[in-house]
Amino acid sequence: MRPGCFLFSWARRFFKAVIVLSLIVLSLVLFLSGCGVGSSGSSALKGKIKISGSTTLLPIAQEAAIEFSEKNPGVRIEVQGGGSSVGISQLRSRIVQIADSSRGLKGDEDDGTLVDHRIAFDIIVIVVNPDTPFRSISSTKVKDIFTGKIKNWKELGGPEKEIAVVVRDLASGTREIFDEKALGATKVKSVDSAPSAIECASNGVVREIVSSTKGAIGYLSYGYVDKTRVKPVMLNGISPNLENARVGRYPLARYLHMFTQGRPTGVTRNFVDFVLGDEFQKDVVSQEYIPVRLVERKGK
Repeated sequence: MRPGCFLFSWARRFFKAVIVLSLIVLSLVLFLSGCGVGSSGSSALKGKIKISGSTTLLPIAQEAAIEFSEKNPGVRIEVQGGGSSVGISQLRSRIVQIADSSRGLKGDEDDGTLVDHRIAFDIIVIVVNPDTPFRSISSTKVKDIFTGKIKNWKELGGPEKEIAVVVRDLASGTREIFDEKALGATKVKSVDSAPSAIECASNGVVREIVSSTKGAIGYLSYGYVDKTRVKPVMLNGISPNLENARVGRYPLARYLHMFTQGRPTGVTRNFVDFVLGDEFQKDVVSQEYIPVRLVERKGK
């Protein structure tokens, strides 16, 4: 064989091999993409999720929706507030797939079809305006203040200053827990807040009003306490921290929930798993609340 023919034959076999190898690599990439394997591990997910409920959980749900959608562009997530009661009602009516709630189910809500997913642990902290000279308040005085029996800080040995009571609105799960654990409300006996109490739709608004109003007192979820703007006070001399709340020494604590109709399936299941995953719990939940797994590990 002449040298030129030999080189031509070798080059043809080489380029043929390159083409075959390229086709194999392309086929493998397409196969992996079809299986949903990628940087997010679930890029093939598609669907729609509607979430509503607790305003306490609203920032967490919104951030989860953003991050999950970025990892899964084929999934559309709508998040709304409205309060725990609204979310649970819409879930039972199948308007939404997930109900955020800052309380457990009430008797008439628990028909056996809703499944509870605890996603965080929260502590309700009593806060006052920074100018208020109190570091601790007894549970009896808290009840008297928030029901309007005590109207002036002078009655507690403080300055001559009218007490501005700041509470959450009636749709709030935080309000329900506070009324139950601090004011003694029950399923058959409600407790009215002070007639002059200022009702707020969110933790953020409560913090703003207490921060800017002399003589104000209110309550916030643990993650919303900013000591440069409001002053947290102890209850019966007990600090509102994880150790005290977990063992029951500090009573104003609760789990935060995501409820679903039955065991979640499809993209809803993937979303709930994402929220409960170590990465999201550590990077996001821990910034506002206490990761649920931390509480469970400490409880063992």
